[in-house]
Amino acid sequence: MTTNPKHHRPAGDGSIYKDEKRGRWIAQLRVGYDGRTGRSIKRTRACLTQKEARQALDDLREKYANQAAVLADHMTVKDWLLRWFETYSKPKIRPSTAAGYDNMLQIAIDALGRRPLDELTSYELQTLINTRMRSHFRTAQFFRAVIRMAFQRAVRLKLIRENPADDLELPRKPPRKPFVRPTKKDRETLLAADTIYYCWRQILLTEFMTGLRRGELLGLHWTDINLDEGWLRVRYSLTNGKREPDMAEKPIFLSEPKTATSKRQIFIPPALCKELAAYKARQSAMRLRAEDWQHPDLVFTFKNGRYINPSVFSSQYCKIRRKLGIKTTFHMLRHDMASRMKASHKFDFKDIQEQLGHSTIQITMDIYTHIDEQQKTAVSSWLEDDVSNIIDMGEKRKRLETK
Repeated sequence: MTTNPKHHRPAGDGSIYKDEKRGRWIAQLRVGYDGRTGRSIKRTRACLTQKEARQALDDLREKYANQAAVLADHMTVKDWLLRWFETYSKPKIRPSTAAGYDNMLQIAIDALGRRPLDELTSYELQTLINTRMRSHFRTAQFFRAVIRMAFQRAVRLKLIRENPADDLELPRKPPRKPFVRPTKKDRETLLAADTIYYCWRQILLTEFMTGLRRGELLGLHWTDINLDEGWLRVRYSLTNGKREPDMAEKPIFLSEPKTATSKRQIFIPPALCKELAAYKARQSAMRLRAEDWQHPDLVFTFKNGRYINPSVFSSQYCKIRRKLGIKTTFHMLRHDMASRMKASHKFDFKDIQEQLGHSTIQITMDIYTHIDEQQKTAVSSWLEDDVSNIIDMGEKRKRLETK
C-alpha cells in the first residue's frame, strides 16, 4: 500500500540519531518523495560524533535546498553535458561552432561520462587535459572554455555546488608560428597552379586584395558586390558542421559571419573589379550550358554551382602550396593584407580592424603586428645610433679598461 505524501512532514526536515549497532551517529535528511511509490527519498551521512553529525545535517540541508540537487544525484557527467548542449548552447551558436563544442564535449564524455555529476572533481578534468591535450594548447584552451560554461550552468541551476572547471590550468603555450609573407613570385605561382576549381585564380585574387576570412570569401554573393562602384559587402559565411557516420564529408552551412563587426563593406580596386567582371561573364555562360546550377547568386562555386566545401578547399590549398614549396598558409594571406596596410603608413590599427572585421582592436594588435627581418635590422641600426644619447660608449669603455 502506498502512502500519500501529503501526510508526511515536508522535505527539508532532518534528524540525528545514534546507530548503536554500527557505533555511528547518523545525519538523515528527507529531500522529497518518489512520485510513483510515495516513499520518502532520503540522504544520510554516517559520522563518528554527534557534533560531526550536526554539521553533516547542515551540509545536507544546504546541498538539497533546491530540488534540482536530487536530480543531480541521478545524473552522470554525460547526461548533463548532452542536456546542456542541446538546451542552452546549440540553439544559440553557429553550426560550425556547434561542431567544435560537440567535439570538446565528446572528449569529456569518453573519459568521464559515467561519473556522477556531483562527484566530478577538478583533479579529474585537469588530469584529462594533462594526458590528452598536453601538446595541444589551442585544443586545451577551447576545451576549458566549453567545459567551464557547461558546469557553470549546472552551478546556476544548483545541480552542483562548485564549478570543477574554474581553476583548470593549460599546458605550456607553444611559440607562435612564424609569419611567412608571400613574395610576388609566390602569388604568381599560386595563381597559375592547376586545381580542381575553375575559379581558383579569382578566389586567390580576391583574397590577396581583401583579406577576407575563408568562409566569408566562399560565401560571397553577386548581389553583395558592386563592380561599377568598387565595393563588396560581407553578409554571409560558408562553414562546415559536424560530419555524422553516414556522411561522406562534413555538411556545409551558409550562415551569418561570426561577429557583428564581421558584417562590413569594403572597397575593392578597379583591377579586381575588371577581373571579376570577366569571370562573372564566363560563369554566366557556364550556367546557361549546365542542366542544373544550384546556387546562381554565389560568386565562387564548384561545378554545377555547388558550394565549395571550406574544409576541402583548405586541404587543397595546403596540398598545392606544399607541392610548390610555398610556406605561406591560407590564413597568412589574411595576415599579409594587414601587414601591407600597416607598412604603407597610411592606415592605423582601426582601419585594419575594420578591413578585416575583428571584434576588437586588441585582436588586430596582438595578431597582426609582424616585424620582418628588414624592420628588425632597422630597429637594430636605430638602437646602435641612439645609444649615444644615453651614454658615451667610448668613455665607458676607457673606464672599464683602466680598472
